[in-house]
Amino acid sequence: MADDTFGGGISPEARICIDFGTALSKACICLDPTLPLEVGVRPIPLGLVSESDHPLLTPSVMFVDNGRLFFGPVAFGHAHRALAHNRDPLLSFKSVLAAKDVTAALNEKLPPSIDPTGTFRQRDALVLYLAYLDQLIREALRRVPSLPQGAADAKRRYTSPAWRRGGEVDQLFAVIFNESAAVSRKLGRLMLSPEGVSIAQCRDALEKSAATPVDGNLDSGVFEPHAAAAAALAYTNSPTRFVFVFDMGAGTTDIAAFDFNETVDPPTLEEIHEARQSCNLAGDEIDRIMVDLIMAKRGAGQREDDIRLKRTLRLHARAMKKVLFAEGKCTMKDGWKTTTIRVQDLVEDEQFRGFINKLGERVGASLAIVAQRARAVHAPMIDVVLAGGGSHLNFIGELVRSVGHSAAPGVDLRIGPLTPANVLYANVDQYFVNVFPQIAMSVGGALVELMPERVSA
Repeated sequence: MADDTFGGGISPEARICIDFGTALSKACICLDPTLPLEVGVRPIPLGLVSESDHPLLTPSVMFVDNGRLFFGPVAFGHAHRALAHNRDPLLSFKSVLAAKDVTAALNEKLPPSIDPTGTFRQRDALVLYLAYLDQLIREALRRVPSLPQGAADAKRRYTSPAWRRGGEVDQLFAVIFNESAAVSRKLGRLMLSPEGVSIAQCRDALEKSAATPVDGNLDSGVFEPHAAAAAALAYTNSPTRFVFVFDMGAGTTDIAAFDFNETVDPPTLEEIHEARQSCNLAGDEIDRIMVDLIMAKRGAGQREDDIRLKRTLRLHARAMKKVLFAEGKCTMKDGWKTTTIRVQDLVEDEQFRGFINKLGERVGASLAIVAQRARAVHAPMIDVVLAGGGSHLNFIGELVRSVGHSAAPGVDLRIGPLTPANVLYANVDQYFVNVFPQIAMSVGGALVELMPERVSA
């Protein structure tokens, strides 16, 4: 049923932004950029449809099992049961976006541990996963009350950790979105079935979509820190001229900075390109260090049981890390043996100390560039926005604050997570307190039209 607010139809300016993160996928719709944020911007409840732990988040997972493909939480369940058979799920669809040679990365075959049939390339997996997300989006929007007609057909955007302006990559992803739209149209709600989709059906859909793609309605890609900055500036009650984004996800940590000009309408964001960095010093690396620490505590080696245990730990590392930093310790039980590690164990670990030092060097190098720009125009403060799932880790703010003393002398740093728990973002619905740093990229990606990036001469 259409809402009178929208005059019975979707605005031509409406945008859906997809963030298919390394760990979790999210999506948001901006129904009309002229409306107040609380009316015009709606996170899309993908997890509600996929029956995930949180209604706005769904696991970025695909699993091949017994001639069928499974997605989301169902895929995660199949992966857990297949640990004894040396099988792995495909846990990241974002890695190809950050590859130096995107075309080569897309054409790589999936490893045998993921696809023992040797059927699929990374490109095929991405097309199929986007088709799955399209079905999640359509079903989720169908369940949201009072949306205008045609909301699911709004132009699409996607966030990327390594955005490349224009050129062949843009065209390549337009083709992928077109093919995924054709797969979604052909397989429909079968993509959401807990029984999965047969490899034969997927292969047939892929071949037909490549031969006869449809319009995937792709508008553009959005650089993730640009999306985070847009979200921060849209929702903050105290904007500053310089915004420094530290976005730690599962696969990459992205650093970028922006000069915000609100003297024009609409306001613009000029990226300080020299400050941009992207590295793999991120959540997955912390998980790897944590797994190594647990294995060392157990005295594990290369026996078959040890290898199986390591696969189990890798599959559950993200959840264990969350418990570790929230409660100060986490416990791994395997049969009769229980192993506990504490935050202090991690902090004292040589690998983790090396991780922190390298990450601090990255932050310091970028922050020094922004501080120099701020001092040149007598700007007294830099707003350091902590975004992504890693913003929940309490050592991140401490790291930035510590590095800032030497990297940004003479400039105050306002450091805080992009969440309504932070008083600077009180305009965000309190329902999003625990999840806003994770959905912020999809929210900001749908909003960047309000604050287009100004290209430096």
